[in-house]
Amino acid sequence: MDTARDVGDGGDFEAAVMSGLLMSVIRTLSASESNEQRDREKARLEREYRKSDQRLDQLITSQDQSLKDVMQIFGDVSGRLTESRKRIRTIKENLAACKRLLHCKRDELKERWLEGVEHKHVMLLLEQIDEVRDVGERVGAYVSRKHYLHATQLLVTSLTRLRTDLKKVDALKDVNTDLHSRKEKLHEALIEEVHEHLYWRWTREVLSLRRQGSGRDSSTTLVRAGSDRVSATTKADKARKNLLEMMTSPGKTRGLGEGEALQEDVSGSGNPEDDSQHFMAIVVECLALLGKLPDAVETIKRRVQKELGLIIQRTTQQVVEHHPPAPPEDDPVPSSAPAMLRADAREARLLQELLQVVFEQLRLVAAAHRSVLASLRCSADKHGIEVQLYTMPDVWSKVQAALQVMVSEYLDLSQLGTGQQQAPAAFTEAASDLSSFFTKKRTPRSKPYALFKFEASYHAMTMNSYLMEQLEQAGGSDPLDVSVTDGNAPSTESGSSKVGKRVLVCSPSPHNITAIFNPLQQFVREIEEAIGCSPGTHCTLYVFITDYIKDAFLAQLHMETAGRLEQATKALDQWKTVKDPATLRSLKVSRPLLQSSLSVWQTIEELRWLLGALPLFADHFVSMMCNTLMNYRETCQAAYRGITQPDSEDKRIISATWAKDEDISRFLRDLPNWRALEAGVTSDSCLEGDENPEEVGERNRKEAEILTGNLGDQLIPQHEILADSAQLRTLAHLQESLEWFGGCIVKFASSLPVKSTSTGILVSGEVPPVSDASVQTLTSLAKDFEELAHTCLLVLHLEVRLHCFFYLLPVARGGVFASGLDSQEPDSEVLKLIKDLATIDDALTSTLHPRKCKYIFEGLGPLIANILMSSVVHIRRINENGIKKMCRNIFSVQQQLTNITMTRELALDQARQYYEMLYHTPDEILNGLMNRGKQFSELEYINALQLLHRSSPGASQENLQGSLQRLSEILGDIGVTV
Repeated sequence: MDTARDVGDGGDFEAAVMSGLLMSVIRTLSASESNEQRDREKARLEREYRKSDQRLDQLITSQDQSLKDVMQIFGDVSGRLTESRKRIRTIKENLAACKRLLHCKRDELKERWLEGVEHKHVMLLLEQIDEVRDVGERVGAYVSRKHYLHATQLLVTSLTRLRTDLKKVDALKDVNTDLHSRKEKLHEALIEEVHEHLYWRWTREVLSLRRQGSGRDSSTTLVRAGSDRVSATTKADKARKNLLEMMTSPGKTRGLGEGEALQEDVSGSGNPEDDSQHFMAIVVECLALLGKLPDAVETIKRRVQKELGLIIQRTTQQVVEHHPPAPPEDDPVPSSAPAMLRADAREARLLQELLQVVFEQLRLVAAAHRSVLASLRCSADKHGIEVQLYTMPDVWSKVQAALQVMVSEYLDLSQLGTGQQQAPAAFTEAASDLSSFFTKKRTPRSKPYALFKFEASYHAMTMNSYLMEQLEQAGGSDPLDVSVTDGNAPSTESGSSKVGKRVLVCSPSPHNITAIFNPLQQFVREIEEAIGCSPGTHCTLYVFITDYIKDAFLAQLHMETAGRLEQATKALDQWKTVKDPATLRSLKVSRPLLQSSLSVWQTIEELRWLLGALPLFADHFVSMMCNTLMNYRETCQAAYRGITQPDSEDKRIISATWAKDEDISRFLRDLPNWRALEAGVTSDSCLEGDENPEEVGERNRKEAEILTGNLGDQLIPQHEILADSAQLRTLAHLQESLEWFGGCIVKFASSLPVKSTSTGILVSGEVPPVSDASVQTLTSLAKDFEELAHTCLLVLHLEVRLHCFFYLLPVARGGVFASGLDSQEPDSEVLKLIKDLATIDDALTSTLHPRKCKYIFEGLGPLIANILMSSVVHIRRINENGIKKMCRNIFSVQQQLTNITMTRELALDQARQYYEMLYHTPDEILNGLMNRGKQFSELEYINALQLLHRSSPGASQENLQGSLQRLSEILGDIGVTV
């Protein structure tokens, strides 16, 4: 047939070609004008016809067999069509004959059909009776395997039959009664299954996971359900994974959709509860089929509060069982972290662990409620049941109420307000005179306090009572008072739970809020996101926590901080020094510190720790730090005044007066020795000889000249110096402590992140940002402490020099240097100075850093040399014995200073040479000046010549004037030569 089709196609093509050629020839012949042209066209047409004829013959010859096959096939088809027409005619004739026969037997057939219908109905009723008799056993078998959908459908269908078709069968009354009883039991079982999956199944798995990973290390006890560490191969893990996926993606909650039928696999060997969402959807669908959906919703709403309380109690019991009380040596409280402002470390870990496990369970409960709500909504729409459903905000509201009761127990709200009756009037009030250790004690006037206060009586206590009443009304008893029952099955609502002793993982304390605030805030954010709080609004749990902190915790914190500050600054023991090597090493200091400074710094550290524990109140804690530092600054200033400002108004301490004077203080701080102190030149470098003694003497000579010029002509009264070395030691302790304290505050202030003025976001660091004004206040207070420390150091520096003036100035004025006796002992005043310097050195060496001791004692040599050399004008007469005595004084002082500074005091060598020069006559002195050059100043040479003149009886004034004139000429010549 294909060949024939090809032949046909070829013929058509040839015909089309010939037709086109013919039309072309006709047009040509019509348009031709000559016979010759027409003849040519005719000849060409004939040639083309011959070619076509030959082509057609070739095609017929090549396709001959195909044409034969086509004709044969056409004949076969025509024969089959003829036979089919004959069979159709036969069938029509047979149908007509059957119609005639049926018409003749119509009545007999109708009678037989009616008998068959009656027989089928009777057989159907008998089958239904047999099925109904076995329904009870079948329902029990389905329920035992938790195939509740098949059991419910079978039970509902059977009860419907008993109300309709089998209503008049008296033998089935007992069966009807039994099925109604099974219906009620099935309803109760379905309700318990709902609560099992809402509150028990997942929370029990969380507790079991925690039990498997429990140990001494609390970091390994919290295993989140669905984490990567939990194997996903078990059926329970797969079910929990499905629920967690639904919890993290609420939009993917699977329920019974419109037009969707729930399927229950009764042939498989798997557990129907593996897919919790599907199982709960089946349970809800069963409740809808039983007509108990509204009752189930009311039961769920009524039991939610009690079940949440039972979850918290079970979790608490679990944590307590796996963390028995540790002996004191196993978990000591660090000495550097006093527990007055924070919870105990171990109890805080247990409480945080409890919260994490409770939060994990509450998240799963909320996810389960979301799934159940979706199933309830779908089933109600499918069956047209009108029911008032609860919402997820209702669930989160119950969760918040349960957490508020739990938190209230650990914060001990029952004691709220009881300890505030004796609180100070205001925390920001400056502390009392904290220099009482240094000044005369005065009996403080007692302030009257009100007998009753009601600042903290409203929110916390009344809210706690309200919540407890609500719980009692909802569940019949306090859920936290219910002891843990069998962990494998939930408690029934009929009150089968046993009331036992309340179990807590740690002691109730207001300071527990520091351990739970951040975990609570994270969970609060989850709640607010879940219930869709608008910006600027918060949930009730957030309000409860923040109100508690504002109304209770901060008030108690103020009271405790003020008490610690008062104890640190008033008690005598707190003004003692801390000398424990371990404590000093931990603080990275080498000298003892005042206990008060350490106590106040520990308070600041506690408040700094609270910045991270309660980040929402960071500015408040920084403000408390500022207030504490202001009070302590007043304390230190009062202590400083108690030493440097005696009670009598007409008395003054010269060193303190000079140190307070801005010009003198600026002058002293501009000197090279102060700059060397700030540069951190250590005493070790001095001992090793790294510095040139001449350079050391040069940088101290200017100070010595200024002080000698101011005090060289007047005696100093004893009441104008600090003669008691204990006071100097206390001043040194104050200096070291305040310098360390100020440095700590500066480092702390520089580490605080500052709120951006434009965006209010965190600029740097992990500590919550605080206002720039607070940081500046802290820095300013730190500078005040450092400034007071510098003032103390300047006072000590000046005081040692004033002691030198106090003891050495009377030596020349009251001493006898022209005696005929050669005394081997220095003057008594010099001995007193040596003893005084030794006492001061003992007091300061163990108190101050070596570089500060170096600053205090360095330069005493040039100063004493200036004092002794300038005292020549006050000596009336001197002989060889007097010169020896003065040299012994200089040597004794030099020896003592060498023992203190461990350096050779070259200035005292020069002073000794100056007095040894007095062994010579004026002419010998002048000749030596010409030969050896200038060793002393012109004034010193003049004073020496005048003393020699006074010491030589009968010497004329002309000789003195001649010597002075010659001295002037020699010094002039030396100056010209230079």
